[in-house]
Amino acid sequence: MNSLSPTMLIAALFFGTATQGFAVAAGTESNAPRQAQASPSTRTVFIKLDDISFSQKSIDVRPGETVRFVLKNEGALMHEFNIGRVSLQHEHQREMAALMQDGTLTPTGKAKSIVWRERNTGPGDSTPPSYPEVIEATHDDPNAVLVEPGTTKEFVWTFADATNLTFACTLPGHTQAGMIGDFVMR
Repeated sequence: MNSLSPTMLIAALFFGTATQGFAVAAGTESNAPRQAQASPSTRTVFIKLDDISFSQKSIDVRPGETVRFVLKNEGALMHEFNIGRVSLQHEHQREMAALMQDGTLTPTGKAKSIVWRERNTGPGDSTPPSYPEVIEATHDDPNAVLVEPGTTKEFVWTFADATNLTFACTLPGHTQAGMIGDFVMR
């Protein structure tokens, strides 16, 4: 029986523990901002992602407001739209750098790998004993969404009374190149 490679196993364990940490960090306070569901009254903000910039550097929001972000990546690189306080953004940057370094993420998307699945074969069965399955890396951060080149994604967020929130692309070098903006509570 073929099993997961050590790299895939480590990546799966990392994602499982990292997403639990993000969920705890993002949602422990009752007034913490959070990902939400859109409603008919949800305001929509369109943001173009380019290499290497956001079309907006500042977005006005009201406490308690739910905003649907429509994110269109017109660049050649993958980007992330991550909402959080600066300290959490820095922590997430280190985690994203590790994912790039180990090959889980690439400059243009999530890595894909082939896993061999065992087939249940009976006596005298002439079918091959296993078959390949393509597995795409996952990114389950409740504060963020990855946007591959040429794609458009939506991300809905409810803003509480919290201040000092930023949005950033935390892929290596992107924040440092200027892919960061502020939310201004009005």
